[in-house]
Amino acid sequence: MRRRVCPRCLEPLTAPVWRDVTGAPARPPVERRGRWQRLVDPLRTDPPPAPSARDAAGAAAASVVPTCPRGHRLPPEYLERPTLVVGLVGLTGASKSTYLTVLIDLLHEGALAPLGVSVEMDEESAARFDDHRYRLLVQRQQLPLTLPLLGGGSSPDPFMLVLRGTGGGPAVNLVFFDASGEQLYRSEDMGQYGRFLYAASSLLVVLSPGVFPRLRPVADPGEDAIGLARHTQMVVNLATVLRAARGLPPDAHLDDVATAVVLSKADKLRGVPDFPAGTLRDPDLRAVPLASWFADVRATSSQLVDFLEASGGSNLLTAVLHRLPQPTVHAVSATGADARDGGYPRIAPVGVLDPLLVLLARAGLLPADGLDPEEQDTGPRRGWSW
Repeated sequence: MRRRVCPRCLEPLTAPVWRDVTGAPARPPVERRGRWQRLVDPLRTDPPPAPSARDAAGAAAASVVPTCPRGHRLPPEYLERPTLVVGLVGLTGASKSTYLTVLIDLLHEGALAPLGVSVEMDEESAARFDDHRYRLLVQRQQLPLTLPLLGGGSSPDPFMLVLRGTGGGPAVNLVFFDASGEQLYRSEDMGQYGRFLYAASSLLVVLSPGVFPRLRPVADPGEDAIGLARHTQMVVNLATVLRAARGLPPDAHLDDVATAVVLSKADKLRGVPDFPAGTLRDPDLRAVPLASWFADVRATSSQLVDFLEASGGSNLLTAVLHRLPQPTVHAVSATGADARDGGYPRIAPVGVLDPLLVLLARAGLLPADGLDPEEQDTGPRRGWSW
């Protein structure tokens, strides 16, 4: 996990700026001081302590809120938790927004409960998520394309969640960014409209199977026109931006970023003769130890790499495996069925949780035993776990 940043402008944060309802900087209200405190305080030479949780409660009651230096309001207790920034990357039509909507809904339904983790969502994020959820999961309608950003040096509005260990365990901010695929191709656009890539410690790279030459019969209308070369260039540009943002040369190793490659719409591949059908499945976190599941993830990732290379994706897979940091490949179906006339006959997601579990383990939030057996004897992993 990288340093704390504002979830809106991604500027580094050390301490919040408190502002009143007009946006002007203000001191947070503090406890009423006694006569002795009023006499002694002028004699103190130490800097005043940071606002306590009680101060924050009083501030909320007085309409004074913590913000970043640029004035963006921070969620309650945001700075008291480490932050994991997850960026979704993929070209138009890859189903990034569909995947993210289903993933967040599963998290709210208790997908991580077997691991002792509960999930909360920031109030503003919840309002936007409800719109997506109602359209996709209630009305079973396709989500609209994510609109491109108009201003340079910006990022899309994130979805901010809090993962909290049950029984008073530690908590972490989980911040998802989902940008328009039109602005995730050229490295210049990534730098202008994908500032979240500068702070991201985890990446979800979403690829649609229809872009691979041998799998074009399952492509959505217009999808095969994008071409595999464009996706390969997207991966190369992404790798370049990630390193440039951290002041590293183009071929340098990235040790603070992890990648999960999502092969979306994998339900379409069930009829392909040599598709490894066992790679499209859900983890049973109650019955199978996490270490065994991660060992299985490594095996299925290798199977998917072989399948996609045989499907004409050798050049793209070479870029993914050698340019992106710590990649694993996952078969995912966010809806479980193909859309017809703008809607889905049913919503039955499969494999949606897998990529996130790997990213949480890479960040040190879950035990990573079984994921990288060659690293198990190299000492303790960075971070902490529930």
